[in-house]
Amino acid sequence: MRKLFIAALIIAATFSLGLAQQDSTATTTQDTDAALKMGHAPAHTDGIGRAVVVVNDEAGNPVKGVYAHLESLWGGDNFCESWNWTNDKGIAPLNPLHMGKLKLKLKAKGYRTQEVTVDPSTLGEPVHVTMRKK
Repeated sequence: MRKLFIAALIIAATFSLGLAQQDSTATTTQDTDAALKMGHAPAHTDGIGRAVVVVNDEAGNPVKGVYAHLESLWGGDNFCESWNWTNDKGIAPLNPLHMGKLKLKLKAKGYRTQEVTVDPSTLGEPVHVTMRKK
């Protein structure tokens, strides 16, 4: 009985190692596609929305480690903010917030700081920004 139990453990361990070695490229592509689809334009004035920021350099390469900070002034004098850093694909999904007048600030080492005004109605698609070297 003991030998049967040990054999079952070896088979289970071998099977789980095989699953762990599946193609990571497919998973990365799925994660990237999912992140790009996270944006959401607000349904009405001062509604909740979500921005996804995609950052590339002047050559079109993704820029990792960009600090993306979205500020929203809504309903007169209410203020919300959301922030994140770009991943190795240059993508930063931001947390949902009330949408009003939007200002997106981007900072990264070796690049000029950027400030972009964003139209909330366009947030169904990613916000694309090109960073310029200092």
